[in-house]
Amino acid sequence: MYNNNLHNKAELSQQLPPLSQKQEYDFQTQKKVGKTGEAIVDKWLQIHGYRIEDVSDLPQYQKAGIDRRLIRPNGSTATAEYKTDIKAKQTGNLFFEVFDDRNRPCWGWTSQADLWIFFIPQQEILVVEPGKFRLLGTRGQIKYQSKWDNRDIPFW
Repeated sequence: MYNNNLHNKAELSQQLPPLSQKQEYDFQTQKKVGKTGEAIVDKWLQIHGYRIEDVSDLPQYQKAGIDRRLIRPNGSTATAEYKTDIKAKQTGNLFFEVFDDRNRPCWGWTSQADLWIFFIPQQEILVVEPGKFRLLGTRGQIKYQSKWDNRDIPFW
């Protein structure tokens, strides 16, 4: 996991569309927040010498949970799913969607990306290898809580 909380503070503090703690979910507002976060992460990666291919609108990548193809400075490639979590700084928790309200697997299980890149505005960017993250969950090293009824839930 890469934590880059000291790099480019001005870039990480870029304004996102306002959302209140009690605001109802609004897809269009969430999409704006996500797109703004994606632009910030793209710029951050480019500063580090990466070339970025936005594949988020291509159906085969959408189905696989992949937002970007990253070309590293050495020419190797990786795929990434980006997440912007505007509440993580406030709550100290990272949102990781495992199951939906109908108990169907969500991106935490279905994403086929090589990397997950979490943007936490005004704080940091986290780069996570999904397999390692999932392994922590299966070992009980991550606590999960249902957003539907606030009960703790098992990872697997």
